[in-house]
Amino acid sequence: VGIRPNTALAESMRLYCNRGIVVNDTMQTVTDARIYSVGECAAHRGIAYGLVAPLFEQAKVAANHLAQFGIGRYMGSLTSTKLKVTGIDLFSAGEFMGGEGCEEIVMSDPFGGVYKKLVIKDDKLIGACLYGDTVDGSWYFKLLRDGRSVSDIREKLMFGESNIGDVGHEGHSSAATMPDEAEVCGCNGVSKGTICKAIKDKGLFTLDEVKKHTKASASCGSCTGLVEQILMFTAGGDYSAAPKKKAICGCTDASHKDVRDAIRAQKYLTHAEVYEGLGWRTPNGCATCRPAVNYYLISTWPKEAKDDPQSRFVNERSHANIQKDGTYSVIPRMWGGHTTPDELRRIADAADKYKIPTVKVTGGQRIDLLGVKKEDLAGVWKDIGMPSGFAYGKSLRTVKTCVGSEWCRFGTQDSTQMGKDLEHALWAMYSPHKVKLAVSGCPRNCAEAGI
Repeated sequence: VGIRPNTALAESMRLYCNRGIVVNDTMQTVTDARIYSVGECAAHRGIAYGLVAPLFEQAKVAANHLAQFGIGRYMGSLTSTKLKVTGIDLFSAGEFMGGEGCEEIVMSDPFGGVYKKLVIKDDKLIGACLYGDTVDGSWYFKLLRDGRSVSDIREKLMFGESNIGDVGHEGHSSAATMPDEAEVCGCNGVSKGTICKAIKDKGLFTLDEVKKHTKASASCGSCTGLVEQILMFTAGGDYSAAPKKKAICGCTDASHKDVRDAIRAQKYLTHAEVYEGLGWRTPNGCATCRPAVNYYLISTWPKEAKDDPQSRFVNERSHANIQKDGTYSVIPRMWGGHTTPDELRRIADAADKYKIPTVKVTGGQRIDLLGVKKEDLAGVWKDIGMPSGFAYGKSLRTVKTCVGSEWCRFGTQDSTQMGKDLEHALWAMYSPHKVKLAVSGCPRNCAEAGI
């Protein structure tokens, strides 16, 4: 798990590699001083960094060396990592495993889902691991990086920055007093000074503008609050807080909820009525809002609103899934995963006739024809003579089934027929997202109906 340097090119050039392309303190490869290597592919003093902040530090040294602005040296980076997985808050920095001569302060609250571990050596914080509550991660990392003594705050260290004297209201004073070199966005290596300079020089007043010009808060978003605080103090009265509701797109200020509510309350039946009634800034919408409005109209008034094919995505208009090489994937519907010899022959004949390069059984018990040319789509569907599996649409994709009580000696229910019935009942529905179902005939769950 993590970053593995791709050293194939370097090795083909006979550059020495060990975990990465081995470089010295000026980022020159140890094999050939004319070649420099920085970032995730480089290995410096036995370490290959998989983070962006060390890359910027390495690049600065390499650039200065190439430009002959003195001989800077890269001495390694002190890194912190925050796991960017929804629902999991995890932060680590420094030597959080501890070791000989180290003291450990640990707080564990299994019921509350919080764990904190601080490692101290010679009255200095050298490592931290936080789970469940990572709000003080950046503060601990600053203490760790600055190497300052924590003896005077040791008793309160575990409880975070807010418990160490007066840090102002909601952390605002903390943001204002941060040094310019303090890193704010670890994902993109953006310091407070860079953000402040961009705000002043470019006249930035919103978070989106700061993201666009500095990349701060543009990745995982964990530093968004701090960036907003810096923006507030730097821009002063001109600061423009992010809107509480997010518009569908740039064509309107209306949110998704606003549009749904208006369609229901005003009984809008067409795109034109929605655009006029909600004050759209463009007469025909855009590629972002048109599919959404089309779905809201049809789902709210299914018998009265008319589907607009041009507001469907390209896959839905082509009745096939476009692939990365420009060809298409065709998946005919097989009710409940059942098929017949005749259907299989037609699929095989179509694959031969149109020289379809790949035929694959999908995880949903269907057959996928991959590599179909756009000009052959109509002919393939005609020759197969089966309805579409809607593998490209926001609709019911598949209903997986096991053989159930009809054939299996362990089966307790006719799962096959139930799967077919469900698929026949739901296959033409238009849903907000793709839907996949499964039916198992006994607790053995061969159709993987449970999550």
